Formats: sequence, structure tokens, C-alpha cells
Amino acid sequence: MKKILLILALAVVILASCSTKVDLYTYDGDSTIIYSVLEVNADTNYISVTKSSLEHDYYYEPEDIEVSFAGCFEGESDIDTISLPTIEKIIDGQPKNFYYTTKKLLKNQEYEILVLRKADSVLVTSKTKTICDISIIKPTSLFGINFQSNNVNPIQWVGINHEDAPYINAGFFSLTGYFHYKELMPGATDTVDRYMQWTIGAGQASQMQNASYHFYYTYYTPSRFFVLLENDEYLKNNSPYGVQRWLEPFEFRLDVYGKELFEYFVANNSPSVIPEIPNYSNVDNGIGLVSSRTTVSKFYVIEQICRKRITYNYPYGFYYDPNL
Repeated sequence: MKKILLILALAVVILASCSTKVDLYTYDGDSTIIYSVLEVNADTNYISVTKSSLEHDYYYEPEDIEVSFAGCFEGESDIDTISLPTIEKIIDGQPKNFYYTTKKLLKNQEYEILVLRKADSVLVTSKTKTICDISIIKPTSLFGINFQSNNVNPIQWVGINHEDAPYINAGFFSLTGYFHYKELMPGATDTVDRYMQWTIGAGQASQMQNASYHFYYTYYTPSRFFVLLENDEYLKNNSPYGVQRWLEPFEFRLDVYGKELFEYFVANNSPSVIPEIPNYSNVDNGIGLVSSRTTVSKFYVIEQICRKRITYNYPYGFYYDPNL
């Protein structure tokens, strides 16, 4: 499990910087490399298009290629194909060019990136499907959330509003809890938003599906919240006399990674007796990775008995509001 989490942590870092360091090259010229992880909730989706040979990797000149993006966008009923402009971003201190779109993507929809190389008229393409709509169905939010129990409790989620519900077109899930609070240090005039993070569960989507295939799940022990609270290094070392803190709703946050993203990093980190195994790629006439991800959150009011315990049992300056 820890290895898989490390793989996906590396995925975020590598794809954020759009690295072009891969081992698949053609020996008769350059290879076109496409990297993108599409996200429905993002204001802007970025696409890296580069080329590599055995000697080096570099960017195409704008006049060398045409980059298009096809799919159904918010407010449109038909599939549209749009030409993508470029933007320069500083990654690791170096300027890098990206293609981008600010068109709003839809959930559970197929999108295609098309790169036409003008020099040889080769069309490089890749398709992926965005993650479907997801609902966290347990814990319910009718009575808030209680951290008193030592019993193992389930967290469940399902896909909704699509033809394959409750299935989710994903490869990997990671679920994290966030204890949110506002903080006002002595002498300060503005509050600061802070949180305590609780790593709960992660795994391959097929392994987190229940036997009857009606939902996905992981487990948590509610009372562990107080263990984490007691040992939180920030709160222990930054709670001077006079500090004030106000409780915010507790959040369960589900990070969902597309199948291609999961398969890519499994393929690139799997042991093998074969000395040179090819990297996973889902790009036609080129190499690289195009996938999707999303984040789903559900917030819960912390039950009164737990709010009292947080306030009165720990010297962290939390304020108890009976009307919360």
C-alpha cells in the first residue's frame, strides 16, 4: 500500500512538471510525447507536447505542429474540436510551454488530444475519459460525525448520474480526513485557516469494490482522531496563552485517479526479469500519458460531545460553540 501511495505521489510531482524523461524512443527520428491529466474541477487544463530523440528532448516550434482538443464541453450539446493556444509556465525554475484550454470539461465524457506534425503529416492522438460523478454515501451527515467510538466504521462511495452507476471509471482511490479550524494568534488581527490531516485509506479501485459491486469502501476507527489531535506537532508547539481557535466542519476528501494514470505508474515501477520493459503509453503514433483525476469532498459537523472534548481536554485554545 505504501509503495502504491509513493507511486501516485510521484505521479503528481512528475505530471505537475510535465517531465519528458521516458525510455521509449524511435530510432529513425523524433518521438512526439504527450502528457496531460484532465480534471473536470479545474479552471484550466494543461497539455504538454514535446519531442525526444536519443540525444535530447525539446519543444516543437509553434509552426511545426497543430494541437487540437476534442470533446463535449459545458453548455454545448455536440462534440466540438478546438485549437489550443500556448502559455509559458515556470516549472522548477525553467520556462516550459504548455497547450491549454479554459473550456469547462464534463464528468464521464471522452476527450481526445490531436497533434498534427506538419513536417511528415503524422497525426498523434490520445483519448481518455473523465471521472464520473461520485457521491460519498457513508458516513451520513444527518447527525454529524462522532469520534468517540473505538469500533471500525466504513466509509462508502458510489458513482452516480451515468449509465454505469454505481461503477466508477477509476484506477485508484485515496481517502483523507481533514480537521479544519480557524486560528487567531495573540496580537494578530486576522484569522488563519488551518487543518490537521488524517490519512485513512488508499488502494486499487477493483480491490476497494464490495462483493456485490454496489459501492466502494474503506474503513476508519473514529477514536483515532483524538490520538492524532493529541500528537499533532503544530498544535503542540504553537498554542501560546491567548491563542483562539474555532472548529470548522470535518472533511472526508476522496482523490480519484484514472485507470491510465494508475496503470502507467504500475508499469513503470513493477519489478521484472526482463532487463528493458517498455513504459506504459496510451498515445497513438507517439508516447506519453493522457488520463484524468478528480477530488470529491463531503463535510460533516462535529457532534457536540466531541466538540466539548476538543475544547476542554486539550490546551489548544479551541472555543466551544453549542450552536454550531
